Amino acid sequence: MQLRAAITSDIDTLNSIYHGIGCRRDGGYTYTEFQTGMENFRDLLEPYEIKATLFMVGNDFRVKKNIQYILAMKSEGHEIANHTNSHAQAFRLLQLEEKEAEIAEMEKICLKVTGEKPVGFRCAGWNISNDAVPILKQRGYLYDSSVHPTSITPLFKFLQWLTNLKRTREEQTTFGNLQNMFSPAVPYICTEKKLAKRGLNGIIEFPLTVTPFLRLPFYATFLLATGMRLFKISYQIIKNLERPIIFSFHLSDFVDYFHPDLINQVPTSSDGVYVPQALRTPLKKKIELFRKAIEWIAKDYSFITLKEWAYEIRKNG
Repeated sequence: MQLRAAITSDIDTLNSIYHGIGCRRDGGYTYTEFQTGMENFRDLLEPYEIKATLFMVGNDFRVKKNIQYILAMKSEGHEIANHTNSHAQAFRLLQLEEKEAEIAEMEKICLKVTGEKPVGFRCAGWNISNDAVPILKQRGYLYDSSVHPTSITPLFKFLQWLTNLKRTREEQTTFGNLQNMFSPAVPYICTEKKLAKRGLNGIIEFPLTVTPFLRLPFYATFLLATGMRLFKISYQIIKNLERPIIFSFHLSDFVDYFHPDLINQVPTSSDGVYVPQALRTPLKKKIELFRKAIEWIAKDYSFITLKEWAYEIRKNG
């Protein structure tokens, strides 16, 4: 049996995440952040000939200096997917027409810049809602990848609220409905009304990988926080049970936020916001950990983009 894996990355900016708190309000990355992030991500994947799925924010296509890097990644075979137009953290709480606008506006600018419309979607903070399924299906999407079925969802929700007390209610929400904790932990077709339930008439859901049994997170941010020892234990269990892997990064994982051009752009805890581990860890350490993780997975798994994987699932029924 061929074991499948996908590498994904949420390409969201400091500006998208913090909406101007401690960072430039130029609609996208500073040049150094975007350039080094994209290049370091590509350099990590290149030795393994991995083609990744990049979930991109529509507003970042509107920054001219970003376009050459977007087109370069696409030309090298990486998939461009939809991460909303504005990195709407409170996507789950939006009205239906607002949700569709977030999806449609990213589609529009992506088609204009790349000549291709995305077929996959992931919302910010994995903060998806069931009523997004009909919208995505009607707009021709093959898949969603917004469900994070980890058992520690309540803890993450509490920490998001606690560490963002100075922000709005919309910016404090994360991780979608609690029912997503109990969704299937491997790719599946959902129902038309519930993302977390298997069905026949919905779209394909690619949940982020969690460990069997305990359902602990298995992605780059958790690796930075817990180290290689837990990663290796988790990986062995996943591999032994022949579970597929969707291993997710953020572009911030590949940026050195101690660089002089960026250090003053990064918010601190005194700003009343949560600062991810990736913004507090030196780039060299991040890359070393990620390379080790990729090498472990690459020994046993073959990599594929989520788009290709979705076509494969549809073909095989």
